[in-house]
Parts: sequence; C-alpha cells; structure tokens
Amino acid sequence: MTMTIAARVRTLFRNESPVGLAILLGGFLFGLLSNNYFYIEVMILAAIYAIFAMSWDILTGYTHEVNFGFAFFIGGAGYISGICNLRMGLPPYASIVIGALAAGLAGLLIGYLTLRLKGPYFAMVTLAFASILFKLTFLLYEYTGGEEGISGLTGLTRDPLYDFLLVWFITALIYLVLRAYAGSKHGYILKAIRADEDAAQSSGINTAYYKIEAFAISGLLGGIGGGLFAHTQMQIGPTMLSGYISIVVVLLAMIGGMGTIVGPLIGAVTLHLLNDFLRVIEEYRIVTYSGLLILFIYLAPDGLVNLNAIRKSRTLSFLFLGQRKAE
Repeated sequence: MTMTIAARVRTLFRNESPVGLAILLGGFLFGLLSNNYFYIEVMILAAIYAIFAMSWDILTGYTHEVNFGFAFFIGGAGYISGICNLRMGLPPYASIVIGALAAGLAGLLIGYLTLRLKGPYFAMVTLAFASILFKLTFLLYEYTGGEEGISGLTGLTRDPLYDFLLVWFITALIYLVLRAYAGSKHGYILKAIRADEDAAQSSGINTAYYKIEAFAISGLLGGIGGGLFAHTQMQIGPTMLSGYISIVVVLLAMIGGMGTIVGPLIGAVTLHLLNDFLRVIEEYRIVTYSGLLILFIYLAPDGLVNLNAIRKSRTLSFLFLGQRKAE
C-alpha cells in the first residue's frame, strides 16, 4: 500500500520540480492564513516578479539570446493596460488582456526584425527598443502622465487578499504552461538552437520560426505581468520601462538558474522576500543586498538550481528540477 501511494505521488510529480510546486502551494496557503496586508502586498510583488523572470527565461534561458530590454514588454503592457482602463473605461481584465496581446505582437515584430542578430548586437537592439519607449513616455506626457506616470487605475479586485490569490493563481498557471512548453518539442528545439544553431538549421529545423515564437510568448507573458503590476499597484510609471527593471529581471533569472523556469521562480520569490526582510537594516539594505547578489553570482555563476551538487545528485535534481534532464 505504501509503495502504491509513493508510486502515485512520484508519477504525479515526475515532470515537475517539487520545490517549485511547494513554493506555489506555500504562496496560496500564506494568502489563506495571513491577515497581514503588508506581507500580502509583498508576496503579490514577489509573484509578479516571478512572472517577469520566468517569461524572460523562456527566450534567453533556452536560446541564450540575451534580452536586455525586457522592460519594453513589462512597462509597455502596463501603460497600455492603464490607458485602456483610465481613458477608455475598460475593466482591469480586459485592459490586461489588451496590453498582453500588444506585448506579444511586439515580441513577434521585434523577433522578426532581430532574426539575424546574435550576441551583443541582439542585446543592444532589445535595449534600444526599451530606451525608445522609455523616452516616449515623457514626450507623450498627455497620455502617459510623463514623470508621474498614470495613477488612479482600477484595482484588480476589491480586496488585496483577492488580488493575492488571483495573482498567485496566474503565476502558477504561467509556471505550468512554461514548464510544459519547455518539455515539449518546441522547448527541445530551443535548447538545440542554444547548443548550436547552425547544426539545428542543417537538420532541417526552421530556427527562425521557433525563435520568433519564443520571443512572442516571452513578450505576451511578460505583458501579463506588467498589466497585473499596474492594476495591483493602481499606477504605472516610467520606472517600469527603465533599464533598472530589465537588469533586475536578468539578475533574478540568472541567480535562480537560467533555462529551467523553476530557477527564475525560486530566484524571484526568494530574492524579493530577502530584499524586503533587509528593511530591518534600512540604512545598509542596498549595500547588503547588492553584496549578497554578488556573492550568489560568484558562488553559483550558472544559478542556484544549476549547481553541480544539484545536477549530480539524483535526489536533489528531482527535488529542484523534476525528472526532466536539464541541458
């Protein structure tokens, strides 16, 4: 009987990371049991940043085409959602969908335009797109609010607790969708492109199609995160289009472990909570947090879940990565 239950549990989780699922389940339980609205708001932002990091990872982590302008999708979708809500009177759900679709279409277009670019050239072009949109928020201040941004947006729900549960549900859904995509034929082709794009092309794979597809998915899901941020915070400003946000997303995914989806989830939630915990030493928080990030990068340059100790251990590999073999 014990073996049967163990076998069923193993079958249920064979393709997923128990640690990743535990984080998602723990988030839901925290929301159901906690009555501290401050920590609920902190956890909402942790989940949203996890969406950002996982969405970035499905392109960069699986193809090694580094997107340094991911704020373009986050902030762009947030602004579109805010404008649709404030000026057109659309409810948050419709506004978020429109913003996300716009970000996905932008990913499709940018992916097509940057097909032939690789390495630093690709990275600089993505950074340029984000910089242009950042500047436009000041030039088009009548619509974007300039430095002050757009405020007074309709809240996602009528209660922060409901916001929390909805955001964590969406985060869990995006996690499962991306893990399924990464474990599909499409995900393996992206890994083949990462390993050797020329060899993949020689095998008859249309690498351009799959890279554009990944760019569009990355933009769409990042746009969902941007819309959720706008309506949970009830405002969106130019900070969400700045290079700072792009770098934060890169760091969260890198420290967690690129090319795994679960790594960025763990990195985003853990590091966001760590940053908030360091408020107890507010005067030294930035220095301490920055020092810890440098230490993490030094000790685990490939990310925490990509450590050799985890990769080489069947038990730890299963706990952190599931049964999928990480390439």
